[in-house]
Order: sequence, then structure tokens, then C-alpha cells
Amino acid sequence: MKLNKIAGLALASICLLATTEASAETVSVMKLDELGSNVNKQTTALFEAIRDQVSNAPNYDLDHNAGDITYTEMQMVTGCDRDAIACYDAACETLGSSSMIFGSVKDGGEAHVIWYVSGKGIFREVKGKITDRQAAERLAQEIVVGAMGKLIVTSNVPGADVFIDGKRVGMTAEYEQNATPIELVTGNYVVAVRKDGYEKADAVKVTIEKGQTEKLHVDMEVATDPEAIRSGLKIAGWTTFGIGVAALAAGTLTQVWILKGADFGTTPTDDFNKKLNRGDTTGYEKIGTKADRLYKSTIGLLAGGGFLTAAGIALLCTGYLYDFTVDVEEAAYVPKINFNLSPEYQGMSMGWNF
Repeated sequence: MKLNKIAGLALASICLLATTEASAETVSVMKLDELGSNVNKQTTALFEAIRDQVSNAPNYDLDHNAGDITYTEMQMVTGCDRDAIACYDAACETLGSSSMIFGSVKDGGEAHVIWYVSGKGIFREVKGKITDRQAAERLAQEIVVGAMGKLIVTSNVPGADVFIDGKRVGMTAEYEQNATPIELVTGNYVVAVRKDGYEKADAVKVTIEKGQTEKLHVDMEVATDPEAIRSGLKIAGWTTFGIGVAALAAGTLTQVWILKGADFGTTPTDDFNKKLNRGDTTGYEKIGTKADRLYKSTIGLLAGGGFLTAAGIALLCTGYLYDFTVDVEEAAYVPKINFNLSPEYQGMSMGWNF
């Protein structure tokens, strides 16, 4: 039994490992072509920076065998001497990778780098000038992570939580000079600002552009105390309920009085009865009109009283039962669009969308 358990655990471990490996895509970073003289230092700096970015990126495995060959040399291996999709797919197949990053560096440090995904096409293509190690790292980040921009969020209430595409990424400052810029991959985002005790401000769509700093200011208003809302609803509920019940009672009593034969202010006399016998109805219309108006008004009184009674009960139920406290993060949630944060924000996962 113990042996079977050990074998089962071993098999499960192998399956888990296989699943983990299958979920990660292999990226071959090829040695960059040198298309000029005295560019070896720039080429090496960019090549190493790209490999470091891929190694640190989640969901990707670095193919260490691709670093010894350039794309020009790969063309000779595959017998494909063109820069075409078929040649790119042939190179990926030869390397045994699902995608590859390749490019070249010319005189003056002008670099052109392409990330190609087999069967899908070019994922990213960037150009830049390599003047030093930092420039190489910026270009490597752009090809692996994406072009970057910055976002500064301020509000009239400092310390409010900032949510980008539904995830908390920091807090607001009152003034721009005190704000910490948030680095984001270029694209569209939905930004929401929330703070306990303040009304929810509308979420805002923000577009981040390469190398640009987008600024967003949000004005927030103090939220009404939930207890004050409950108290107001209870008072309104009891008042409305009381008026409704009084109207129902008044209408009911009047209807009963009418049905029992109310005296509407005109007492028939012998002369009046004689006139009726002769067909003279002068004065009778006054009695009928007054009765009709009173009857209709009591029907309206009953209907209005019923409505007010129901409204009062609804207000009372809301005041006593509804919870007006709202979870801040839940209220700030918005559908995810394109959440890509810079590596500086630990614990945040990057999005990789082909």
C-alpha cells in the first residue's frame, strides 16, 4: 500500500510538472545581428537586457540554446533567405520554440528588434538607439513588457485608494509634486478612486501613451452617514404610514356613513314630495350631485391612503433592514481591460496578450 501511495504521488508530481511546463511558452532570444562596425558593446548590452527581461517575465521560459545564433545564420540553417512569415515559422520550428526575439544593431547604436510568435505573427516590433546600458534596458523592457507611460492621480482627498482595471495600485496625493507616478504599459485603462466615508466618484477611462505622463484629478464628496440615512427613512416611513392609515380610516368611516343613508343637508318636505309626484325634480339634482361628489372623494381617499400606507411600510423596511455600508474595494471594481503594471509593483501579475 505504501509503495502504491509513493508511486501515485510521484506520478501526480510528474503530471503537475508537465502541466506547469506546458502552461509556460518558450521564447528564444537570438543573438542580434551586427550591421555595423564598433557596435559589439551595444549589441551585447541589448541582448543581455532582453534575456533578463524574458527570464523575469511570468508565463515564459527562456530558451538558452538560441543565444548562439543570429537570425541571418538561422536563414542559412533553414535554407530560407527572406524576411517572411514562412521563414519566421521555419526558424521557430528549428529552434523548437513557440516564439523568438531577434533583430539587429547598426552603426550609431540604431536597433531594430522583433518578437515573433509562431502561427500568430509579429507580437511586438520596436526601434531605438542604444547609447548606454540604461537605454538598452529601456528598449528591452519595451519589446518584452511593452512601451511604457506614466499616470499621476491626484484628488482633493489625499490618501484615497487608486484602482486600475479593478486592482488597487496605490494612493492619491493632493498635489502633483507629491504624487508617485504609476508606470503602465501603453493602452487604455479604467481608473477609479475610492475612500471610505466619501461618495464613489465615476470611474474614468485613461489612455497611456509611450513616454508620456497622463494626469488625472478626482474630486470627492463626503458621503452621508449611513445612520443618518436610516434615521431619515424611519421618520419618513412612520410619518407616511401614519398619514396613510388615517386616510384609510377616514375614507372607510365616510363610506359606511354613505351606505347607511347619510343626510346630505336637504330634508324632503310634503311640498317637495308633491313636486316629485308631479314630475318636478327641482332641488333633487342638488342632493344627488352632492352625494356623488362625496362618494367619489372617499374612493380617492381610500386609494391614496392605501398607497401612502404601502409607501410607509416600504420606507420602514428599507430603514430597518437595508445595509447602507459598502465595501470600498467591491465598489471600486470595474471590468478588466488591459492590466499591465511595471515590474516595480510587486505582487501584480502582468498581462501577456497575443
